[in-house]
Amino acid sequence: MTTTGITIADREAELADYLARQPYSVEQDGIKLTIAKNVFPSDFGLTSSFFGDFMLKQKPGKTGLDMGCGSGYFAFILKKIGCEEVIGVDFNPDAVACARHNGLQNPELSPDAFIHSDLFASVPAKRFDLVVFNFNYYPSNGTFGLNPDGGQQILRRFFSEAPDYLEPNAQIFIPFSDFVGAEHDPKHVAPEYGFNVNAVAETHNHAGRHVIYQINQNPID
Repeated sequence: MTTTGITIADREAELADYLARQPYSVEQDGIKLTIAKNVFPSDFGLTSSFFGDFMLKQKPGKTGLDMGCGSGYFAFILKKIGCEEVIGVDFNPDAVACARHNGLQNPELSPDAFIHSDLFASVPAKRFDLVVFNFNYYPSNGTFGLNPDGGQQILRRFFSEAPDYLEPNAQIFIPFSDFVGAEHDPKHVAPEYGFNVNAVAETHNHAGRHVIYQINQNPID
C-alpha cells in the first residue's frame, strides 16, 4: 500500500461537502449534469475527471456498459466516443432516476437505457465489448447503498458475474486510488477470476497514486 497524507476518513470529510450541496448542476466535458441527493458526485476528486479524460481518448465499442453509472457521466462519455448501444446500471435507485433526468438534458448523448440493477442481476442477456466500472471504494458507511467493506465484495461479485456479459475481446476499464488499500485493488482481485490486468495510465496528487486498469479475460485453451 502506498503511504500518503490522506485517509479514507479525510476523503469522506471532503465528500461530505459535496453531499451537502446536493442537488446541484455541473457541466463536465460538455455534458450537463444534475447531481441529485444521494448520488455520488461525478465531479468529486481527481479520479472521475482523470478517468473521463482517459475514456474520451479510447476507441468505441459497438456495445458499451457503464456499471455503477451514478449520474450517468460515463455512459454519456461512451456515447460521445461513438459506442452504438450503451446501457447504464446502478444499484442506487436515486442514481438511476438522476441519470435518466440527465439523459433528458443531453438527448444527443442519451444512452439506450439506465437500469436499476444489483450489478448484472437485471441487465438484459447481451454481451458488451466495452465496460467502464468507476466503482465506489469509499465511503464505507452505507452511503449510496454500498457495503461496509469499501467495495471489495462488489469487485468480487462483478468479476464473477461479468464473463456471461462480455464479448470474447471485451475491454474493461476500472480506475483505482492506492490510498484505499491493496485489498480493494482490482489488480489483486481480477486475476482470481481469470482476468488479465494492465495499468494503462496513472497520475498523482496529495492523495497519492491514481491508476486506470485495462482488464480482459484470459483466453480459453
